Amino acid sequence: MNRKVWTTVICAVFLIAAGACLKHRSASQVIVEIPPGFNGNFLLEMGVKETPPLVMQGDAYVVTVRRNGKMITSTLLTSSQPTFRNSSEGAVWGYSQSVSTTGAGIPVGGKIEFFVGTRKDFEAEQDRKKHSGGISIPAESIAAGI
Repeated sequence: MNRKVWTTVICAVFLIAAGACLKHRSASQVIVEIPPGFNGNFLLEMGVKETPPLVMQGDAYVVTVRRNGKMITSTLLTSSQPTFRNSSEGAVWGYSQSVSTTGAGIPVGGKIEFFVGTRKDFEAEQDRKKHSGGISIPAESIAAGI
């Protein structure tokens, strides 16, 4: 084969490989189970080494909200589509997901946060965050060492 044919073949292979790398993965399905009586902030820290991975149920990850509203996992979801199984009396407000990356854009950690409660409670919590600079932690949690 001549040089022109080889150049065309190499370019075609490169374009196919580049296209495969650029394909966007669909968001991971996440089922968030909120227990009865839960009210307050929820924080899931992701990508923490030496912590348990999230449980899988079929093709979906399952996050079971704990009473203290905090969870840590080695699983790192870079994008997710949550489905809430809410047994609580409150609604879910302010769902957000963030991912931390290296300078090269490699995901290394992340967080999922939301609030469960009434709209009035959520707005009050947002006001507290604005004045304190972050998620408020109830005094009883600090005293109990949670």
